[in-house]
Formats: sequence, C-alpha cells, structure tokens
Amino acid sequence: MRYQNWDVLVFPDQSKIPLQEFKAACQVIQDQESHSSQTNPHLLPTVTSFIPGLAAGSPFRISIHSWQNPEISRYVTSLQKPLDHVMFEARVFVDGRISGSKWFDQNGPWPTIIDISIDLDKQGEFEKLKFPTFHKELLSQSYWNAGDDLGRIKLVIAEGFSRDNLTYPFERVKNIVSFSFQHAPLGKSS
Repeated sequence: MRYQNWDVLVFPDQSKIPLQEFKAACQVIQDQESHSSQTNPHLLPTVTSFIPGLAAGSPFRISIHSWQNPEISRYVTSLQKPLDHVMFEARVFVDGRISGSKWFDQNGPWPTIIDISIDLDKQGEFEKLKFPTFHKELLSQSYWNAGDDLGRIKLVIAEGFSRDNLTYPFERVKNIVSFSFQHAPLGKSS
C-alpha cells in the first residue's frame, strides 16, 4: 500500500511476490499515542486494505520503502536541539500487540525489511514474524472500523530522535502514518 512516498508490502517469508491487496483506502483516525501539544494531536492517516491470509504461524516479512527521502515534519523540527539526530521508527502490531520494530535514517536503507519478531525462541534467538490466526468472529461483525486491531497486521511509521540510552534508544515524537492489513483466508471455507 502507498501513502505519499511511503510504500509498504507484506510478503510470505521467502517469496519475492507480495500478498495481493484488495480495497485499499485511506481514512483519518484518532491517534491514541499522540501528544496533546501537537498541532493535530489526535489524527493519524491510516491506509487500510484486505490481504489473503497465510496459515497461522507462517513466517512473513514487511518491506518499507520511501520513494523520496522522507521530510522531517515542522513539529519535530521545532523540537529539535542542535545535537539531535532525527530518525524514523516502524513498528509492527499483530492483533494490537507489538510484534517487531526497526529504526532507520532519513535516507533508509530502502527497502527496510522487518522480518524478526521481538519474541525469543527457546535458544534465546529472535523468532521470525509469524502470521496471525484468522478470527472467524470478524465475519459476523455488523460494523467496520479502520482503527480496529483484531484481525489486523499494522505497521506504524513514526519520527523522533535517537538517544544514547540503551533502554530507550529512540524517542518517538510523532506518528506519521499507519498501514493496516486485514487478513482473511481465501479458498475453501471451513
């Protein structure tokens, strides 16, 4: 899916072909993480689409590309101190739970790939991102909301400052855009 110069795709683990997107649209929703001092404190562009589901637990990856180096917002520039280095952060949420993240500079690298989860396996190694289970109750929902978490793989891109702090090496200042992929199995119904 694309928003301005940002382009985000979901791929099965080793495939060179991204999952096909259906019914892509952009809505503006309230940003639950926004700071009250921002010009538009509660608004976040959210690009949504439907994608075919993979088997639950299948590894997948997300590719992030910017067709031009992203501009730093006026809001972040106004907070920037002389030694501050502006960076970007991409966070992956699966069913509303943080599952992976990556930091990158204004010049990328492009594409930036997120394929590693924040979860550790029994050997203490980071696991691959795993495709979520389909929630059948979504089929009987009488409403649809772009901001919902259940049944969604979301990628939120934010801007902020790098910090010399091992616990919090990135200070998130402003979310820029959210990409929300709602997955559903194709083919046989069960």
